[in-house]
Amino acid sequence: MFGFATEQKRFKVGNAVFGGQPGENPTVLFGTVMFGKKYLALGAPEKEEVNGFIAQQGEYSKLTGNPGVVDVFIDSAERVAERLDLVAGAWDGPFSLDVPESEVRIEALDYCAKAGLMDRAIYNSLNLGVTEAEIKTLAKHTPAAVICLAYNPNDFSTDGRLAMLKSGGGILDKGLVQIANDFGADNLLLDTGATPFEHSAAECLRAIPVFKHEFGRPVGCAIHNTVESWLWMKAWRKEHKAQYELCDAGSNLMPILMGASYCVYGPMRNAPMVFPAAAMADKFVSEGAEDYFGVAPAEGHPRRKLG
Repeated sequence: MFGFATEQKRFKVGNAVFGGQPGENPTVLFGTVMFGKKYLALGAPEKEEVNGFIAQQGEYSKLTGNPGVVDVFIDSAERVAERLDLVAGAWDGPFSLDVPESEVRIEALDYCAKAGLMDRAIYNSLNLGVTEAEIKTLAKHTPAAVICLAYNPNDFSTDGRLAMLKSGGGILDKGLVQIANDFGADNLLLDTGATPFEHSAAECLRAIPVFKHEFGRPVGCAIHNTVESWLWMKAWRKEHKAQYELCDAGSNLMPILMGASYCVYGPMRNAPMVFPAAAMADKFVSEGAEDYFGVAPAEGHPRRKLG
């Protein structure tokens, strides 16, 4: 169990509290919707399925006390309005803009500003591909929180990931944290940057307490990406879907035990597996944190809710 001498910042987006000492606040869980070819066209069946996933995650969030975030995957400018309208109509809590391309992230920011959604939008993510146009748009339309992705292709070590946040890692002129501060974002989520096995995958976990000590900010990751990129698993899961989904969902327990404040846990359909398991991990962490460091769990923490 971890406790940090560095002051740990806390902030809220909607009902989700990010940060604090491990064991203080429940882990925030991001479930992703609309990833994959199935959702290239959103007909009635696809919209109904997405609405069902969002409602299901909300119910499991109420059950366990772990706040849920709807992670909205958007892969083209043409899909920005349709996907954000669908989520905004089904969910009044925090959502994240899971957008791979800088140009599309700009479109998403502009749309959120016009639609009055900025107060619950989480930017996913500020990363090594950031452009000047993107920074200008972020300064104009600053979201409720920004994820700084520490992925550093030049150095997969924890030090390399740390350098991406502090100095730019030899790729950017400034570290991502400074860039975010410069355009006016203070509510930052640090992502340790999951990498595949045999590409220093364990550093994604090792970096969690290092980042929390260094910055005193909420830290997490999308470690399920390591599982999804595992070549052996890709072949094996074709005939073992249930076991694969268990591995995918279960991978999210490791960051929690390392002190993470949030997890991007993968497909939202996995919420029935992830939320109870994360609540269990939160109970372990909270009990240890109170025993050793005197950190009491917040109201609504799984340790208080789930007996």
